[in-house]
Amino acid sequence: CADVRTDPRAHPFGGGAEEGLGPVVAVPLRVGTGARGALRLGRPAGRPPFDDSEVALVSGFADQAAIALELARGRAESEELAVMHDRDRIARDLHDLAIQRLFATGMTLQSTTRAIADRPEAAERVRRAVDDLDTTIRIVRSTIFDLRTTDGSGHGGLRHRIAETARTASRALGFRPSVRIDGPVDSVVPDELAEHVVAVAAEAVSNASRHARASRIDIALSADEAVTLTVTDDGVGIGSPADGASPSGGGTDADGHGVRRGGGLANMRKRAELCGGTLTVERPAGGGTRISWRAPLD
Repeated sequence: CADVRTDPRAHPFGGGAEEGLGPVVAVPLRVGTGARGALRLGRPAGRPPFDDSEVALVSGFADQAAIALELARGRAESEELAVMHDRDRIARDLHDLAIQRLFATGMTLQSTTRAIADRPEAAERVRRAVDDLDTTIRIVRSTIFDLRTTDGSGHGGLRHRIAETARTASRALGFRPSVRIDGPVDSVVPDELAEHVVAVAAEAVSNASRHARASRIDIALSADEAVTLTVTDDGVGIGSPADGASPSGGGTDADGHGVRRGGGLANMRKRAELCGGTLTVERPAGGGTRISWRAPLD
C-alpha cells in the first residue's frame, strides 16, 4: 500500500485520475509467470491506508479477474481457430470441387463450338457462356483468396489487402475485379514496399473505374526476384502505345474525346522511382489498358 502523493513507487494513473487520492493498493493480474496488467484501488486523501485483510481481499479479487481474462482470451483464440479451420475447409472445397467442375464444363462447351460451327448464332451463345464461366472461376478464386488471407482481426498481409482493394472497388464499379496472386507475397515483400503496392493497385483500379468505363478489371500480383503488379481493364484505353507511361497520356472515349489519367499515372511512376522500379502502360491487342508496376525485392 502506498500514498500516491508521496511514495516514489507510485505511478500516475494518467488523465489526472489520481487527483484527490491518498492511499492506493496495486495488485498484479498474474497469469502463470507473467502478468496481464494490474488492479489498483485508491482512497481519498486523508483516509487511513489499506490494512492486510483488505489487501488480501483485493489480491483475491485480482486473481479471479486474471483467471477470467485468461479464460476469455483462450475462448476467443479457440473460436478464431475454429473459424480459420472452417475457412480453410471451404476454400479447399471451392478449389478442389467447384473450380474443377466449372473448368471441365467450360472445356466441354469449347469443344461443342466446333460441332456447331455452321450455326454462328448458337456458337456465339456458347462462347458467351464460356466467357461467363471464366468470369465465375475468377470470382471463386478471389473468394478463396479472401478466405485464406483474412485473420479475423480486420488486418491482413499484402495478399489480403489486394483482395480488399478489389472488394472495395466493386461498390463503385458494379462488378468485382478478379484477383490472381502468385508467390509468397506476404513473406517476401517488405512492409514499406507493400504500402506502395497497395496504393498503386488502388490508384490503377480507381483510374479504370473513373475514366475507362471498363466492364472487366483483372489484378495480378506476383513475387519472385521482384514484386510485379499488373492491372488490366477492357475500357476505352489510355493514350497511344508509343507514349508508354506518359503522365499526360489519355485515352479516347466513344465520342473521340480524350480520357486523361495523368495525375494517377504520375503518382504510380513516382512510387516506382522511389522503390527503384518501373511503370509501363500499354494497350493490349484486344483494347483497354494494361498497367504494370514492378519493383525489385532487396
